[in-house]
Amino acid sequence: MNTNSATVLFFLSVSVGVAMVGLGIIWPIMPVYAAEMGVGGFLVGLIIASFNISRTVCSPFVGRFSDRMGRKHFILFGLALYAVVSCAYVLADNVQGLILVRLAHGFASLLVVPIAMALAADIAPKGQLGSYMGTLNMAAMIGLGVGPSLGGLIHEHLGMNAAFYSLGVLSVATAIFVALFVPSDEESGGVIRKQGTASFVQILKNKTAFAIVLMRFFCASGQGAVYSFLPIYALQVGMSGSQFGVILSANVFLIAMMQRPVGRLADRTNPKIVVILGMLGVTMAVFSMPFSAAFYPILGLNILMGFSTGLILPGSLVITGYLGKDMGMASLMSVTDAAYSLGMIVSPILSGIIFDAWGIASVFTVGAGLIGVGCAVVMVLLRNYQPPHEDMNVA
Repeated sequence: MNTNSATVLFFLSVSVGVAMVGLGIIWPIMPVYAAEMGVGGFLVGLIIASFNISRTVCSPFVGRFSDRMGRKHFILFGLALYAVVSCAYVLADNVQGLILVRLAHGFASLLVVPIAMALAADIAPKGQLGSYMGTLNMAAMIGLGVGPSLGGLIHEHLGMNAAFYSLGVLSVATAIFVALFVPSDEESGGVIRKQGTASFVQILKNKTAFAIVLMRFFCASGQGAVYSFLPIYALQVGMSGSQFGVILSANVFLIAMMQRPVGRLADRTNPKIVVILGMLGVTMAVFSMPFSAAFYPILGLNILMGFSTGLILPGSLVITGYLGKDMGMASLMSVTDAAYSLGMIVSPILSGIIFDAWGIASVFTVGAGLIGVGCAVVMVLLRNYQPPHEDMNVA
């Protein structure tokens, strides 16, 4: 393994992990904070969705600028904006202000994790793209998994404002870490300044890229239904809060732990196969959810879902990384990220309508159907896909 690139990957992973802890801290308290303003359910949903709205709108532009201007400065600016946002949350005293803060927070998040992912793909040695992407994604998932528990403790013992300030403190600490230990773009080789920067339309015209964009959208739309309504279903079947916490933790941490080994697997085989197997597994798990009405069966299905999602993410990132060498790494990753964010906007709205009309079982059925559509898209559009042999690890 290339020592310099491995060192950059280590510092990137620590930085992304800490940043995601900060993001995870406010994840569980955001709906509570919005509801405490006395607004109705629609406005609570709009406040929460604002984060992904700005990500969806701004993603394609941020990626192209990063491909042309560099990685490190974007990451540092994003972390600095995180710190400002943490204080703005405390100062926001009405719905309009909170929506603006959420929009800014979503924009800031675009400058950190997707750009760090692009940098990891830039510096990955030949045959190790999946390993590098998997390592960074593992750090992000671990941070996101730790954050909600930590946020709950801070909220309970120190209050709501302390949770928001924690986001700021962690962001400043991470920014200092990046400034000191992540080399400049020129030193790390993180930016290929003559690489292509494909436009949004050019990306969608590429069959492989279009397949990944659609897959990300349908997966987010389907899985988002589970994450939105599984807590309600857990209450309906008589589960305790601690039992649901175990289920959620098992799901998230299994995804995290699988990133690096599955990334290595995707380096050695056709990543399309890994993605398809994962999507089939998630479809089965989500479809079976309403037929399970006890803790252990639901835990088992979430373990299957976590395992299967752990296959999808590294496989799709490897395909994206191969394409990004020609299209512009951040340009392409930002568009796929926008597709995911759009799915996370659509999911709670669509799921809420289905829940009101037909009940919670139909939410899971439709969610499974959406993921199944994404799987069919990959099977059809990528039926002849072969990864570039020169980039694979065939040892």
